[in-house]
Amino acid sequence: MNPIRVALVAVVALAASPGALRAAPLEATSLYREKARDCRALDLASWAHPTRKVMESERVRIERVELCNSGIYPIFTVSLPGDPMVGINDSYFNKLHARMIAANGNHSYAFVDSMRGVIVMVDMTGKREATISYDEFDSPKAR
Repeated sequence: MNPIRVALVAVVALAASPGALRAAPLEATSLYREKARDCRALDLASWAHPTRKVMESERVRIERVELCNSGIYPIFTVSLPGDPMVGINDSYFNKLHARMIAANGNHSYAFVDSMRGVIVMVDMTGKREATISYDEFDSPKAR
């Protein structure tokens, strides 16, 4: 089995000082302005998909699932068990993304971590290549 090749692209970060400019609200991020359109929320009680099993087995708490772009681009609003932008968590997240990509049929997807105010966008750029990018948003939960 050929491993999925993952490339990390730029991280958009907030200034760390108190009173610094805040990130945009979620709906104003590039995820909702450029990548996702015509999103509809799914009923979690009846939603069954291989990605759900992956997330549950990896301790990812699912809060909301939206299908966008004619039903092929899922946005998973979740609470991740670790910070995806901290290097010591790379091993965990590389495995998680590899499993999620396979479970999602090699299609792109996004995680929105509402507690951290972080978006993780996994874009499939080839059959076995993924590009992962990050954005931050102003989350009331992250304050």
